Amino acid sequence: MKITTAAWVLVLCSLAALGCGTEPFTPPCAEGGTCDAEPAAEPSEEACIEGLAALRVQAGCGVFASEIWGDDGNPGTMDQPVKTLARAIELAPRARGRVFACAAGSFVEAVTLPSGIDLWGGFACWSRWRHYTEGATNKPAILVSLNAGGPAITVVAAQSDSEVVTDGVSTIVDMRLLAEDPLDANRDVVALRIQPGAVVQVLRSEIQAAAGLTGAHGADAGYVDPSPAHGEIGALGEDACSAATVTGAGAVTTVCGDLISTGGKGGDGTPDRGGDGEDGKPLSTPNLSDAGMGGAGAKDGAPCEGGRRGEDGAPGAPGAAGQGGRLTEAGWEGVPGAQGGTGAPGQGGGGGGGAPGGRSACSNAALGGASGGSGGGGGCGGTGGRGGGAGGASIAIFAQPGSKLTLRETRVITGSGGPGGRGGKGQMGGQGVQGGPPGRAPAMGGEYACRGGYGGWGGTGGYGGGGSGGPSIGIAHADDEQLSLDRVTFEIGPEGPGGIADVEDETHDKANRGSDGFAADTMRFAP
Repeated sequence: MKITTAAWVLVLCSLAALGCGTEPFTPPCAEGGTCDAEPAAEPSEEACIEGLAALRVQAGCGVFASEIWGDDGNPGTMDQPVKTLARAIELAPRARGRVFACAAGSFVEAVTLPSGIDLWGGFACWSRWRHYTEGATNKPAILVSLNAGGPAITVVAAQSDSEVVTDGVSTIVDMRLLAEDPLDANRDVVALRIQPGAVVQVLRSEIQAAAGLTGAHGADAGYVDPSPAHGEIGALGEDACSAATVTGAGAVTTVCGDLISTGGKGGDGTPDRGGDGEDGKPLSTPNLSDAGMGGAGAKDGAPCEGGRRGEDGAPGAPGAAGQGGRLTEAGWEGVPGAQGGTGAPGQGGGGGGGAPGGRSACSNAALGGASGGSGGGGGCGGTGGRGGGAGGASIAIFAQPGSKLTLRETRVITGSGGPGGRGGKGQMGGQGVQGGPPGRAPAMGGEYACRGGYGGWGGTGGYGGGGSGGPSIGIAHADDEQLSLDRVTFEIGPEGPGGIADVEDETHDKANRGSDGFAADTMRFAP
């Protein structure tokens, strides 16, 4: 049988009222005493309950565990304790459903506690298993879930067992539960998780979760994506006197997905004048610097002009920041930052101007002069950096729907929410390349045509957005009816900061910085 409601009231009574000033119980064989030849009879359940109400433990009232002096091969008696709480909990259904934990050392493990099994700490196993209120130096027993992949304690619904009868309530007394970094992909840190159907009462304990984990940083695109294509080299112009109209070098294109960068066609060479080179594309509007403009052909005594260099592509848009999140049965679901946009292709260079031919250059008035080289193609834009992941939550107690929780004289402590991950850096754009050279002029002294201009570089990919920061929550629960608090103190850590979007931004205040988390003693969530 288990502690009834009336007996639970006894546990909460003051020590003075329960006669705690009497001589402490001395277990068999303690401090060099002599054991009887016959094993002592186990105390009745009523005697066990009365002893616990006075904070005294007797042999035969449960399973004993000592991390320092125990051995999991032992039977779990007062004189031969087991080493781990997991083993003690395994034996508890056939030992009155109770586990007594020694306050010396720390149990570094994560345990599953069936609802209906009690866990008592605060006992000095080196001093006749006296409770610390009797002058023992150590206080609550410590259970640390360090890299154990989950909460320090997960309480599950009571399981039917023909060998033990319990009231279905797990009582946790004088324990300190501390959850550190988990091993799995979950970035939340939870100290005590209560599954649906479980009923838990916590007395004089400390439930503490370390800081939530930092969201994964977004990958820099340069490390995960193939390099963007460089521009196509401009084509060579045609030689003078090779035709009546010497056609300028053809336009070259660089294909960047659905976008194209085009180096302008070179100017033609005709008998009496040079044709103008064509503009590189895409041509920006307005084009205040004449970037990518084709060069003028030679005419009216003026020499030809080379094509202008194409303008570099615009950088990709920054990825959207992660904003907020929601609490679900699975835990905190923060919002990651989005990937940055791809940079625009560089503008193709302008085509070079052509030259005149005619009799003075070609000894034939009907032949054209040298033609201009085409502009070089612009490089493709770089891929955007990946968005940062959301920061994890620090949650001391997570009570899922259908569970019940009572806390008395207990401290609830959380660390800070996990910072959001930073956004990754965008990839550098592809290189713009040189324009084509002009065609050759005849040896007799004709004018040379002009070369095409360089293509512009592709734009750099945008930074990924920063992930949202995680919250710090004392108790997460589904409804108010499942929660009862009495003399509970909260020490809640700060919210997790949102992930920065640009590591080179000294202010760390770009528009796509993730949102900060929040801090709360308790928080309800929708089942």
